[in-house]
Amino acid sequence: MKIEEKLFQLRKEKGLSQEQLAEKLNVSRQTISKWETGETLPDIENLRNLALILEFSIDNMLDIEASNTDEFDDWLWIGGFIVGTGLAFAFDNFLLPFACSMLGFGFSFILKAIKKNKGK
Repeated sequence: MKIEEKLFQLRKEKGLSQEQLAEKLNVSRQTISKWETGETLPDIENLRNLALILEFSIDNMLDIEASNTDEFDDWLWIGGFIVGTGLAFAFDNFLLPFACSMLGFGFSFILKAIKKNKGK
């Protein structure tokens, strides 16, 4: 869905007219209309204010996903392997590095699911 469609939908869900939203933002009704038709886009300050008034996440509005989560997932897996290797030497069981790395891998999937559902 495009930004203009999302703005229109969110404004309607809040039960606001273009005039009411424009008044809250200190812009003209024509400005709101241009945003909703895709003729122009709100600047960063207006986008922030829109997010506060219409209660949306700017990241979701712009379809931005954090890219550092994959790196964190890798560290969970690697961390599990390192802990497992230490335990393997301590307990003389060399299946532990594999088991612990799989636990880290599993936790990364759980964290991704939580983050994904948190944004909805």
